[in-house]
Amino acid sequence: MKKILMAFLIGLFLLAPAVPGFAGNQGGTFTLDPFTGFYSFDREQKLDARSYYGLRGGYNFTDGLALEAMFGYIPTETESMAYVDRDVQVYRYGLDALFHFNPSGTLVPFVSVGLGVTQTDNGSNGMPDHGRGMFNYGVGVKYFISDTVALRGDVKQAMFSEGGDNRTNTEYTVGLTFLLGAEKKTVAAAPAAKDTTPPYVTLTHPYYGNVDVPVHRRVRVAFSEPMDAATINAKTVTLYQGKTPVPGTVVAPTSTTASLTQAGNFTPNTVYTARVTTGVRDRAGNEMENDYVWSFRTASTAETKTFVIDKLVMLEDTHFEFDKATLTKDGKEMLKQNIKIMKDNPDLKVRIAGYTSAAGTTAYNQDLSERRAAAVMTYLIDEGGIASDRLDTIGYGETRPAVYEAKPSDLESKAAKANMRVLFEVIVK
Repeated sequence: MKKILMAFLIGLFLLAPAVPGFAGNQGGTFTLDPFTGFYSFDREQKLDARSYYGLRGGYNFTDGLALEAMFGYIPTETESMAYVDRDVQVYRYGLDALFHFNPSGTLVPFVSVGLGVTQTDNGSNGMPDHGRGMFNYGVGVKYFISDTVALRGDVKQAMFSEGGDNRTNTEYTVGLTFLLGAEKKTVAAAPAAKDTTPPYVTLTHPYYGNVDVPVHRRVRVAFSEPMDAATINAKTVTLYQGKTPVPGTVVAPTSTTASLTQAGNFTPNTVYTARVTTGVRDRAGNEMENDYVWSFRTASTAETKTFVIDKLVMLEDTHFEFDKATLTKDGKEMLKQNIKIMKDNPDLKVRIAGYTSAAGTTAYNQDLSERRAAAVMTYLIDEGGIASDRLDTIGYGETRPAVYEAKPSDLESKAAKANMRVLFEVIVK
């Protein structure tokens, strides 16, 4: 058995590189160590070497320094033939200090030194019971298989004096060490690969070369990825009529879009040039590789006029799901009336205008008004069969309230409800 235990201890060292590292020995933790092994007595004691069982308990004051108490039991026999009952029970008590090397590693060697006592008991009273004090020292190793559990092996020698002569007992033990109150080791996540891909424009409205663009049309841009909204402004998204800049408001209604709303309607039959500069950046700080430039021409007609006719039903906030551009069942029923009117009047062209209350940010309200207008247009086309060239959309956000809102944060006020609407404006050439 001695050879088996020695082979086990050597194997702990050899297996160390085979598994991922764990937290190792940790200061401020209690330990509990059940063990078994082999105990060899000095030959002058005339006791057989036998199996050894016990338990250790201790405390790690630091990662390297610990103190532990132990109890062990060796059921053996005396080699002397002078006693009728040769069975002997040996009880081992001790208190040891341990110093750990490489305490943060998976494999933690240590040395131990301390004081101990053995108590010998013969059941037949033929052999006198006696106790001996001893000084013990040894080496060992802990091999952590998790953050709180380690395999442990020890080799110790106990020195004592008997009849004026020095005696030495040797013990070989293996067991488990349980760390109580240990913190689990946090494995640092591998750093995410840095985003170095430059963003680019995927879509514009009006598109490049677009003609007959309505004079009220705002300029909208879509990007390939979420953008840094702080970089989307009047300096990075511009619009020119020839060499004259067109004043307007630039916002980023969503993370991947930008819109420029001109201060007034475009001039009919005029070419405009829009530009998105390399000053816009994505959330990783990457700029576009080049400016994106495109042109479009407005329709050759005077400014269109619009008016709302009573026959076309207006949608209210209750006709959409809360804070969304999704039509409710009641909203769809209301639109069926407008579908019938438009089918009965095939020359009728309609602009669908979305409005919101003053609650929320200007950019969010603008986006919501546009999305609600677009949702209505999609329903009229897909479900009502209305030709797309008879429809147009515009979103006004919070800029054109029907009623003044004294308390914009109150979404349930009558004023807020009145302002959250979608109107059908008939376009008159």
